[in-house]
Amino acid sequence: MVPCLRTFLAASILFVSSFASAAELPSPIERPVIPRLPLLARKSGYIFSGTVKSIKCIAPTSKNSVPVMRLTFQVDKGYLGVHSGQELVIHEYAGLWQTRESYRTGEKVLLFLYPPSKLGLTSPVGGMSGRFAVDPGGRIIVDPRPTAGDPTRRPRPVRTVPTRGRLKPDQFARALRSAFEDRP
Repeated sequence: MVPCLRTFLAASILFVSSFASAAELPSPIERPVIPRLPLLARKSGYIFSGTVKSIKCIAPTSKNSVPVMRLTFQVDKGYLGVHSGQELVIHEYAGLWQTRESYRTGEKVLLFLYPPSKLGLTSPVGGMSGRFAVDPGGRIIVDPRPTAGDPTRRPRPVRTVPTRGRLKPDQFARALRSAFEDRP
């Protein structure tokens, strides 16, 4: 075989084999990323996945009170401030329901909620940034793209390009532990 041809053949084999081995490596770009997870975790009083059991609007009882929504959740997996299996009742200012999507009975969600205020009210951290859908298999649906009409979800520079994905509860728990370790 001609030396030049032999060199070309060897280089071609190396070139092709590098693509095969690179295709076997997990790509960080394909991994679902929860945008601003450390910030969401740091500001949360409750973090859990659960099912919306009931929704009730409570009218103001006095001149100094505000209308609130009473939401009852069955906690499937408690991560902060609640326990798995617990029934959690929260109160949100009803005015928030005019500016964003509301909950539906039976809906499965993962929530990062602020600690209750002095009035006992809470809401998702960062608006819709603190709320994720959960599929029937219990996986958290992550879509890091900005949501139309939600000014709190602005694109931020990230090390990898986030993609829509589904996190298993144990993957989320590991990411959350890591976010808490990164807390100042």
